[in-house]
Amino acid sequence: MELKEKNFCFIIHLHTKSWLRYTRRPHFSPLGDFGNLIVIERPLALFSKDFLSELTENIKLYLKFHAKLRTDERSNAKITRPVLLFGNNIKKKISFIQKADLFLLKFQINKLIKNCGTKIHFLTSRHQKWIIEKRNDSKYILDMNDEWSMMPYKENLRPIIEKETRDVIKLTDLTTVVTRALEKKYKFNEKVIFLPNAVDVKHYKPHFADDSEKLEEKPVSELVGDLRIVKKQKNDPRLHKTDLSIFENFESPIVGSYSGLSGNWSDFKFIHKVEQLLPENYTMIASGNIHPPTSEKFMDEYREYIKKPRMIYLGYVDYAKLPDFLEHLDVGLVMHRADDFNIHSAPNKIWAYLAMGLPVVSTDFLTEPDKKIYEGLVKFARTPEEYVQFIIESYENDTQELKEKRRNLAVKYSTYARAEKLVKIIKDKLFD
Repeated sequence: MELKEKNFCFIIHLHTKSWLRYTRRPHFSPLGDFGNLIVIERPLALFSKDFLSELTENIKLYLKFHAKLRTDERSNAKITRPVLLFGNNIKKKISFIQKADLFLLKFQINKLIKNCGTKIHFLTSRHQKWIIEKRNDSKYILDMNDEWSMMPYKENLRPIIEKETRDVIKLTDLTTVVTRALEKKYKFNEKVIFLPNAVDVKHYKPHFADDSEKLEEKPVSELVGDLRIVKKQKNDPRLHKTDLSIFENFESPIVGSYSGLSGNWSDFKFIHKVEQLLPENYTMIASGNIHPPTSEKFMDEYREYIKKPRMIYLGYVDYAKLPDFLEHLDVGLVMHRADDFNIHSAPNKIWAYLAMGLPVVSTDFLTEPDKKIYEGLVKFARTPEEYVQFIIESYENDTQELKEKRRNLAVKYSTYARAEKLVKIIKDKLFD
């Protein structure tokens, strides 16, 4: 609690419009135990194409949910979505607009933190470079959980985005990265710190665990009242389902994933072969959808896969119900493509599976240094044949002792433990 006594404010600048993401809300919420927590959702830009394209609906939704100051019941964070003039792209080009929007942003933030001392700003995107100011009462930390330069799968954009990323890192006081691969690529100064992903073990709590109090989450539909508010785009297929009665139709073994197949990131050809090889008595089920790739080089395998997938896709189970979904599984699956983008990533689903005591079988997409954190409790398969073998072995050889061992590892890497470590890093690196 030392930081709270020092009157610090942790200010989280999201690059998404709602404090409902699966990753950053659990990761940052525990900071509320160490200081005052402020969440700045992605600002509404009045003169942006996104806002003006559906002006009436966007105004209605903003007034319905975002216009009022909210408080997160889990962390006591104050949550606001500021109104600015322009989007990030034009701010990159015109310094006057950048300064005007920074003035508006600071004005709206300062209304929330009148009695705050040093402000610790967390940036979650390279596009937020314009927020950084060199001030005695402010520190800036870049929270990097993907290799942004490779995310679009467009070779011509890689050097541009990589330069933008490095430019932001140079300006910030610290940068946290979630994998050793990211650390190796971007650690060109001592300000880049490896801080792995974590899991909310109070949310993902299996029936056998007695190491913490289980905290119930409200479904998104209850939190926002209108799912259009949290949709990324107009035709967003996420359903936020809460009904899991489909499991009444199945018996063990049941294997699956808490997300679907995600465009360029998932290996359709690999999973198609796995579905063909896995014995018929195994039920395969995923909580998400099948998203088509944006890269043309993956379209043929995608088209072949969607002809007749064996996996059952539920259409995005609500975050509040994911622990219940995982309680029905016997093995948790990770279906990432082994490529330059995913080698830098650290899927939160692995920690969620481990927190629920599940065996985990994954494609072999991580570097050896990044596998070490799982202490041999995750199986990485190089081929579909090996993947199927690992699924069968994991199911048939699972024990209560192994379940508890996985759970204990997840507790070691809980979101609270991550926040505690982050606070120590801030104190040691920025205030010694």
